[in-house]
Amino acid sequence: MPATPLVLALLLLLLAAGPRPVAPASTDRAALLAFRASLSPPSRAALSSWHGPLSASWLGVSLHPPAAAAVAAPPSVASLALQGLNLSGPLPAPSLALLRRLRELDLSANALFGELPCSLPRSLVDLDLSRNALSGAIPTCLPASLPALRTLNLSSNSLGFPLSPWFSFSSRLVALDFSSNALSGAVPPRIVADPDASSLLLLDLSHNRFSGEIPAGITAIRSLQGLFLADNQLSGEIPPGIGNLTYLQALDLSHNRLSGLVPAGLAGCFQLLYLRLGGNQLSGALRPELDALDSLKVLDLSNNRISGEIPLPLAGCRSLEVVILSGNEITGELSGAVAKWQSLRSLSLADNQLSGQLPDWMFSFPVLQWLDLSGNRFEGFIPDGGFNASSVLNGAGGGQGIPSGGMISPQLFVSASVDSTGQQLELGYDLRAAPGIDLSTNLLHGEIPEGLVAMKGLEYLNLSCNYLAGQIPAGLGGMGRLRTLDFSHNGLSGEVPPVIAAMTELEALNLSYNSLSGPLPTTDGLRKFPGALAGNPGICGGEGCTMDATMPEGKISGNNHHGWLSDWHGENGWVSLGAFSISTMTSFFVSLATLLCSSKARNFVFRPARIEY
Repeated sequence: MPATPLVLALLLLLLAAGPRPVAPASTDRAALLAFRASLSPPSRAALSSWHGPLSASWLGVSLHPPAAAAVAAPPSVASLALQGLNLSGPLPAPSLALLRRLRELDLSANALFGELPCSLPRSLVDLDLSRNALSGAIPTCLPASLPALRTLNLSSNSLGFPLSPWFSFSSRLVALDFSSNALSGAVPPRIVADPDASSLLLLDLSHNRFSGEIPAGITAIRSLQGLFLADNQLSGEIPPGIGNLTYLQALDLSHNRLSGLVPAGLAGCFQLLYLRLGGNQLSGALRPELDALDSLKVLDLSNNRISGEIPLPLAGCRSLEVVILSGNEITGELSGAVAKWQSLRSLSLADNQLSGQLPDWMFSFPVLQWLDLSGNRFEGFIPDGGFNASSVLNGAGGGQGIPSGGMISPQLFVSASVDSTGQQLELGYDLRAAPGIDLSTNLLHGEIPEGLVAMKGLEYLNLSCNYLAGQIPAGLGGMGRLRTLDFSHNGLSGEVPPVIAAMTELEALNLSYNSLSGPLPTTDGLRKFPGALAGNPGICGGEGCTMDATMPEGKISGNNHHGWLSDWHGENGWVSLGAFSISTMTSFFVSLATLLCSSKARNFVFRPARIEY
């Protein structure tokens, strides 16, 4: 049951009333019990029974100065942390305004609704109202009404409407987070009143509806360490002055409508750890100046129109751990620069125009977790080596599996927060990906290497839509964690290894459209994969099956895609080839005898053709 607005307001009034004459120690205990009772929620009687001084032992309340300090001034509330208590109703602004020395207010993760007031305590330094249901506009008076504000977090609410173009905070502001709302219009040109004197480290306006260009004024806030404008409707080019942000460590402009080149000025952000520009309309070749980003850990330029080759200077980015260049127009062969990324955890070059053979070092990254080279023009053999290099792919841990067969693409989450000193961002990222390899939709041929199916940590393996031949390696049965296996649309032959039917973790299987033959494994493990063997006419199943018998396409899947003799079957299987031959020869000789013995038949067959003009 949520706490009512009246109860919260009464609690704030009691706190604002200040200390009363000191009561016995048992009174402090009663006050503590009453306050704790108020969290679930309190009764009016519990609040009215409160007596005695404010206690620093109260959960979520701290005093200024501390109650134990030997000072003459009476203590007052300095901090109020009531996050995650399912409090509901409008924000009790009049009651909060009575806490004239309140410095920290955290009401996050509740169910507060209504509009933001302008009457909050002017003494506030840190304000967190995130993850509530606040709505309406962010009032223009907010910056002026909170002159001492250092951090402001209004993320994950339902706030909307454009921000005023005169919306700006004082130079004291360190972190501003308006993410995950419905704010629209242009980004204010001056987030802070004086960019040169600003202390702003974090600006997060992501997941809103901002449109227009990125204002050049943002690139003048040289103190910025984290800039997040992702998932908006921003257009135009990335400001060339972005390189002025020499302290910048995280830049996320992904999923907007930005165009033009990836600016060479980014090299000026030499402390950059995370660069995410995916999901835009950026074009042109990667600039060699990116070599200066030798601290870069995450590079995401996916789903743009970037062309050219992977430049050799990227070899200088030896700290790279996640590289996502999928969905572009990159050409050429894989450069040896990639082999320098020995900290690589995830590499996606899918859906480009890369060609040539896969290099021998392709699987030699020691902490590799995800490799996606699908949708290119790679040819030749899958290199048979380096498979034992990655501790994650060989089952030593480090991967976070994804449910439903790992079919979801890896997900990347970058987080940022200000440390306790207020002078540095704490940055990190979370890579959620099942350990997997995807080489599908290329021009690869030859056999599947034994070493590839010996990776005991693999959960996802996709080699479909190539020209692979030979048999399915029997060593596949050792992949105890495998949940998705796709070898479809190749030229694989031989029998289906019985070990596949015994793989208990397997959730998705596709061996369709190959040249597999022979009887199916006698266990029931394949029954949960309907259609997995469609397009293999040599596969045989059911009672009375022999090595020479065949099964129609789609028999396993239970669909209606049968062969051209789909109606010619007996009780236990297909009609034999001998019976079919006898029937055909008999029909031929009967027709020949009729032709020779019947004059009408001869006249009909050999009558002269009439040509009409």
